[in-house]
Amino acid sequence: MSLALLLALAQPARAEPEATPPTVPAAAPPPTEAAAPPAPPETRFTWVAIPNASYDVDDGFGAGARAELDWYKPGYSPYQLAFVTQAFLTTNGYHHHRVRFDAPGLGPKHTLRLTGHFAYRQWLNDGYWGMGNATTLDRGVVDGTSANADKRYRYTLIQPFARLTLRGELGGPWAWFTFLAGRWSDVETYSGSLLAEEAPLGMVPGFGVQPGIGVLFDTREPELTPDRGVLLELSVRGMPRIGAAEAEWVAVFASARAFWTLGPKVVLGSRLMGEAMFGDVPFYDLNTWGGLTPMMGFGGSDTLRGVSFGRYHDLDKAVWNNELRIDVGSQTVLHRELRWQVVPFFDLGMVWGTEPVGDFPLHPGLGVGIHPIVEGTFVGRLDVALGLDEVEEPNGSRTPVPNPGVYVVFDHMF
Repeated sequence: MSLALLLALAQPARAEPEATPPTVPAAAPPPTEAAAPPAPPETRFTWVAIPNASYDVDDGFGAGARAELDWYKPGYSPYQLAFVTQAFLTTNGYHHHRVRFDAPGLGPKHTLRLTGHFAYRQWLNDGYWGMGNATTLDRGVVDGTSANADKRYRYTLIQPFARLTLRGELGGPWAWFTFLAGRWSDVETYSGSLLAEEAPLGMVPGFGVQPGIGVLFDTREPELTPDRGVLLELSVRGMPRIGAAEAEWVAVFASARAFWTLGPKVVLGSRLMGEAMFGDVPFYDLNTWGGLTPMMGFGGSDTLRGVSFGRYHDLDKAVWNNELRIDVGSQTVLHRELRWQVVPFFDLGMVWGTEPVGDFPLHPGLGVGIHPIVEGTFVGRLDVALGLDEVEEPNGSRTPVPNPGVYVVFDHMF
């Protein structure tokens, strides 16, 4: 991670001022003449290019590259235009190749913001442990003594994805957003896998279109690495049935993020979010979230660290995340400001709706992260977490076992 970060600290390219002809020096103005106004801030570009080598407990060792280009211009916040492109794959067969752009300040009044996200996603070793909040691991699978133990909870999902989001200001901190997403889903099971046995809704390949609409209340400052303010979201999304597709559902999503400055170098951040889904929902859509930014996983680096990605599936889900972001140092490297944060965190979550929630319905995860931040816009994360899982013994009893999680990813969790 440190090597990738140092390579990210490339010298920003700045716009050159226009050449002007030489002039004869003029006499100094009289004392009563007003001084010339200061020159406006310059337009500038910054770019980041990173060869990325990482490890995720769910997906294994990964390698790839990521590049970002930000165009800053006076009157636009946090920038006028940003592009991100990424190629990434792991030893467990996870692929995530994507292109993303973000363009705020559009329209005659500069109040619209358009974001596009286009990705090829592939999981050759995705996990399915059954439906509900109280599913357990089989002792023989955990110990590797059962037949086909390595594929018992695994399957393949190929899912190209595209989404366009338009956001508009309503005045003050209020804003609206709407989006349209599309994706193709193709599931393949392994012989003897739990998914092949249970065959939940979603086994038939198909194309889905997902429209959504929502409202925001946003007072975060600064937007990308906030130290104060809140972000509240409420949205509705759905997927109508198209042709022979199995999906036909609607979901209501709500999220609240809050940030407090506790000291000169300490920020407390908290996020509470939940979603209720209704209708015929494919099992892999239960592992997605609504809201302004597309997100996947109940468990994993973006929702519940220390719990395996997609560990629990049900119609309703909620997580609560807390981080103490402590600045421990800063420096200038290749003309770029680099800050370092140590981040203790605590996550909690559960799912419910169709199956019993169990005797211990809340799934915890806690740990600590190291987060490098470049110029307040590029955020890296190395998070190490510990959660709990339950193993069912041959006699029917359940044994809690620790479940470690290690995540090397980009951007703040929330």
